[in-house]
Amino acid sequence: MAGAVAASSASAACSSLAPNPTARDPVRRPPLGVATTRRHGYASTFLTSIGQVRPRDPFLNPRLRFAVAAAAKGEMAAEGSAATKPFSVLFVCLGNICRSPAAEAVFRNLVSKRGLDPKFLIDSAGTIGYHEGNKADSRMRSASKKRGIEVTSISRPVKPSDFRDFDLILAMDRQNYEDLLSSFERWRHREPLPDSAPKKVKLMCSYCKRHDESEVPDPYYGGPQGFEKVLDLLEDACESLLDSILAENANVAA
Repeated sequence: MAGAVAASSASAACSSLAPNPTARDPVRRPPLGVATTRRHGYASTFLTSIGQVRPRDPFLNPRLRFAVAAAAKGEMAAEGSAATKPFSVLFVCLGNICRSPAAEAVFRNLVSKRGLDPKFLIDSAGTIGYHEGNKADSRMRSASKKRGIEVTSISRPVKPSDFRDFDLILAMDRQNYEDLLSSFERWRHREPLPDSAPKKVKLMCSYCKRHDESEVPDPYYGGPQGFEKVLDLLEDACESLLDSILAENANVAA
């Protein structure tokens, strides 16, 4: 009898030392991939790396398991959205009423003909805001329409965010190019702008293959032939520009 009692006592002692799955363990370490920090007098837990934690890990806290799965899903969505982000192009001239609106329209027309509309974000702007809110010059709209191209943009000035939002910024002439770089240097001290932004700025005629001009001339003070010349240069440059973008960006061409 005494032996039985002793055995029973020993069994009870052992069972009392067995871990209780429902009890809170004050010294339990956080699972792999989770770190604990103390801030403002209380402890908090955060993920150190989503890649270190498996959402289906049976030893993972249910709430944490859900958070890990949601974060992983968010990462996948972010990767997907980056892969499908449209390639953005901004055309720039002085007042955004002649050359750059025409460049935007010509390029948009080419993109549309190739069925690539969803792959691009296309816009135009001016280095000054004198004509802000106005339609493009009627002479440019008329000359473009004769070629089957509709110029519909409304004038706006270049803004700091353009250096973040656009992948490529095309200046119509050397003065526009210099003004863009000067604006960038001025604005970068006021708000965060990518250091690589100046590399996005290029001269429009650098893409021409059939013309030798280095700049797109401003037709504002000239006659009808000036607008025709601008369109000739823009059609040449835009064709080469589109081919170049597609060749250098597989996600756009796909």
